Amino acid sequence: MERIGIVGAGTAGLHLGLKLLSHGVPVTLYTEQEPGRLRGSRLLNTVAHHAPTRMRERILGVDHWSGPNADMFYIGIHVNGGPQPFSLRGRVDSPSIFVDYRQYQPRLAEDFVARGGKLEVLPVDLDVLERLARQHALMVVATGRNGLTRLFPRVPELSPHTQPPRMLFAALLKGVRMQEPIGMNANLIPGQGEIFESQVVTANGRVPSVLIEALPGSELSRLSTQRYDEDPRAFELMLMDFLRRFAPATFERVDPARFGVLGPLDFLQGSFTPTVRQGWAPLPGGRFVLAVGDTHVTNDPVAGQGANAGSASAFALAEHIVTALAADRPFDEAFCREAEASSWAATAPATHWTNALLQPPPPHVIELLAAGSKDVRVADAIATAFVTPELILSACASPESTAAFIARHRPLAREAAPPPSPLAWHPPPEEPKVSVSLTR
Repeated sequence: MERIGIVGAGTAGLHLGLKLLSHGVPVTLYTEQEPGRLRGSRLLNTVAHHAPTRMRERILGVDHWSGPNADMFYIGIHVNGGPQPFSLRGRVDSPSIFVDYRQYQPRLAEDFVARGGKLEVLPVDLDVLERLARQHALMVVATGRNGLTRLFPRVPELSPHTQPPRMLFAALLKGVRMQEPIGMNANLIPGQGEIFESQVVTANGRVPSVLIEALPGSELSRLSTQRYDEDPRAFELMLMDFLRRFAPATFERVDPARFGVLGPLDFLQGSFTPTVRQGWAPLPGGRFVLAVGDTHVTNDPVAGQGANAGSASAFALAEHIVTALAADRPFDEAFCREAEASSWAATAPATHWTNALLQPPPPHVIELLAAGSKDVRVADAIATAFVTPELILSACASPESTAAFIARHRPLAREAAPPPSPLAWHPPPEEPKVSVSLTR
């Protein structure tokens, strides 16, 4: 059987490679550096893997970190600011998990090699990609390094952002007493952005973490624009003050004498513009290349869905490749268009949910959260839906669908509940019926 080549050893590339190997498809993974070097690198993110992704990990046999000291069952949502702040705390049906990617990705790369995959350390630019395409049945790009995203043009009708919607700061922390049982907290702060607190499984055990999603120009955005390294203690005092003002449920567990960033490499700062790109591209030699994961769709982390969407698209693409190989079908333009449509269908709900969260919530969504603050059954339903884009989009689509969602989870009101609407609260852009490709 002809070999598939994948450029990039992030989560999407690794999940795609492992899934193809499970079907007996030979795969070569190209990466810029030895994966083990990530273990000593700067923090990559504070990513959550939710129930659907964890199911895929179990299918792949890479669920190495689950257990009572890692599984997260609880989500707190705090609406801070405004005349009447309120909070809810709900239990998800199936747990999420936060694992330090400096441990996660090297371990999955080791799994890939142990199962017969070939891993080659090779920086790949456009010229190298064209050469590799002649050596493989199909090339898939799962990285944006070395200018490779230039191959895949932006799809404007699916990319509403032309500049970063949030300024970002993420860090592992010390001096914060972690919640028990394990949970995360989402603080929604009008005019400022969001503060997320979670617990990440690292090489040294579970530690607290924070993700700041600051509106550009807000006070909170100083955590992204002011360099931590210039005066670490002054920066940490500023962060602690923001927690006091905007995330009191977290601040009440802070020890001011010990509080700070865990280590010199345990933080990141920056911003980027979320983008949906065409999922395939022609190469000069007549072959085609596909995009997967962040190379195809880059989402803001506000919904905690980026890695989950990448994993979902990797599985969808793997099934499409396996089906084509079984039918001896060529990897031509028609195949690429269909593969792109399949990957987008797996990714679109996360993108629409993320874009909705980046907008001020309409009144009926605030009413939904307020209902959860008064009824634990509604809070549990919100928590479970919050990590599953299809569910939360349906619940927040309109005042009528929100009322129906609340009624379904308050037993006395079930009989009066109308069926929920399938649309997001901000209707997503109209999607092409077969593909999101652009005509060149």
